Amino acid sequence: MSKPIYSATIVMPLKTQRDSWLEESVTSAVMQTALCEVLVITSELTPQSNLDVLSKMARDHSNLKVLPRPSGAQFAGAINFGFESATCDRVCLLLTDDILDLSTVATCLPFDADIVATARCGMNEDMTQRLWEGKADPVRYQKLKTIEQRASYIGHFMLLNRALVLKIGGVDPNIGLTGADDYDMVWTLLEAGASVKLIPDFLYIMRDHHETRLTMRDQNAQVADLRKILAKHGICDDEIEQLVEVKKKWYGTPGYVAIQDPNWYVHRGNPQKDTCNVVTDHQDDSERNA
Repeated sequence: MSKPIYSATIVMPLKTQRDSWLEESVTSAVMQTALCEVLVITSELTPQSNLDVLSKMARDHSNLKVLPRPSGAQFAGAINFGFESATCDRVCLLLTDDILDLSTVATCLPFDADIVATARCGMNEDMTQRLWEGKADPVRYQKLKTIEQRASYIGHFMLLNRALVLKIGGVDPNIGLTGADDYDMVWTLLEAGASVKLIPDFLYIMRDHHETRLTMRDQNAQVADLRKILAKHGICDDEIEQLVEVKKKWYGTPGYVAIQDPNWYVHRGNPQKDTCNVVTDHQDDSERNA
């Protein structure tokens, strides 16, 4: 019996996640209308309940593989292990509190650009209310003058040329957690001459919540990661300070809170879940993804 021919590999790094959110996320990957190989890269800290969810799903879905990350590998190492283990020429990344539209990969596959990126949106915890939208407008993208601006504009979802990703070394483990898997990796790909195709459909859905998203890390820790990225790419000291001032407002809080109150970090108030308003567009969306 011949093996199925997969269209792309979806890599999902997992440390710990709500069981129900994990199941929703993995389901959105294994049920893509284009048959995909799905690699969930677990950690020694992954709880047994998460492993039980994955074990059951793997019995039902032959395209799902659960792989333990190499000993000592952190976030970047887990993703890179997934990219290295992939059997497909196209790879993408899905975080386990997010979901994909079931047509995401099929929509992106016809385009042969090194980076095929879609629009994305943020939903509330129950995935019942859209809180913000991050557009993918090719016209706006072409007007951006610097590689930094273009790297900042592109966000998940991204269907990537695996060979080029491996050539640049994948996700840089020296950066830390903030921006390593999108902002910095995209910037490095663009510096390597990556071609880009933007698709305006909202196909990557982020669960914008108050729990353990990477955006909920301490703001100072995230700024430290940002400084590493900017220094790595040769940004001068004055421009680093300008970019840090602009981008730090998105750190340490759910995206919809920062959109409602861009100065939240000044007073460090505790955001209330029941104050969210739907935001359909905002000028600083490119900065949110740094």
